[in-house]
Amino acid sequence: MAHKLNILFTCAGRRVVLLRLFRQAMDALGVQGKLIAADATWASAAYHAADVGLALPKVQTVEYIAKLLEACRTHKIGLVIPLTDLDLRSLARHKQEFQAIGCEPMIGSPEAVLACRDKLQTVKFLRQAGLKFIRALTLEEFRREPFFPCFIKPVRGSASVGIGILHSEAELKAHLSAFGEKMIIQDYVPGSEFTLDIFRTRDGQVPCVVPRQRLSIRAGEVEKGLTVSDPALIEDGVKLGKAMEGAWGVFNAQCRRNAKGESFFFEINLRFGGGAPLSVAAGADLPRYVLEERLGLPVSAKLGKFKPNLLMLRYDDAVFVDVRDPASLPGYDNPSAR
Repeated sequence: MAHKLNILFTCAGRRVVLLRLFRQAMDALGVQGKLIAADATWASAAYHAADVGLALPKVQTVEYIAKLLEACRTHKIGLVIPLTDLDLRSLARHKQEFQAIGCEPMIGSPEAVLACRDKLQTVKFLRQAGLKFIRALTLEEFRREPFFPCFIKPVRGSASVGIGILHSEAELKAHLSAFGEKMIIQDYVPGSEFTLDIFRTRDGQVPCVVPRQRLSIRAGEVEKGLTVSDPALIEDGVKLGKAMEGAWGVFNAQCRRNAKGESFFFEINLRFGGGAPLSVAAGADLPRYVLEERLGLPVSAKLGKFKPNLLMLRYDDAVFVDVRDPASLPGYDNPSAR
């Protein structure tokens, strides 16, 4: 008997490749269904690459969740996949409302989401999980005993907006003037950087961890990456995944490795990372694992079973759309930048 499942991706933006990977996983499992891409505007690539594109209110508006629930009812959605940090907290708070209509969001508990979104809470979680982490200070704490160079980032940020390496008080003053004072200051740890793609089952097992070395980064997402078969990183990923109570599905964590070979974690994102297609190409079929668990099938993931030293070189592609009203396009009067 064929399985049926419609999937909705929120804040779909440019994540066309991930939609294609979900379609491939559905075909491989014999799953029938539609892929629906929701965004704040129809002028997004994924909107046009999906089976159905939906323009929903912006995440920050009060009607967002109500409209998203309505869309899930209308399109008989069985699985919601958030693709940015923007609506994670809202989805976590309203998770039971989606479950009540037969729709399962791939989202952690509100507590798990807060532990990842608030960078000071992330440090607290990493300490409790027994993992090494990069020290983080509030701006007030830093001002009492300043040091340079240091790394600055928003308390709750995304897509590398407002981050930077500072070398002086003058640079700190300019940064705060540009991005505000809701910042944390971290030790600057030079060295290689890694993202760990982690799959956690509902019962807390971690059958998949794929470390990816970040060779080049653009707008917060990996542009050039390399899969790495590193037992220590995989072990850290399992430890982190098991400690992340209330989460299920795919998420990622980031760390830096110093000259001594010590790995220090600093970021956790409870969603698919931009570089997740590299892990899939290496043999860790993350979309398939999510589908298998959602449909009650045995999860086929096997820890450590992926191809190492696979290099990903991301590049831009384009979707072309005929437009009747150019003035309705976002950025028409004032181009957006990110």
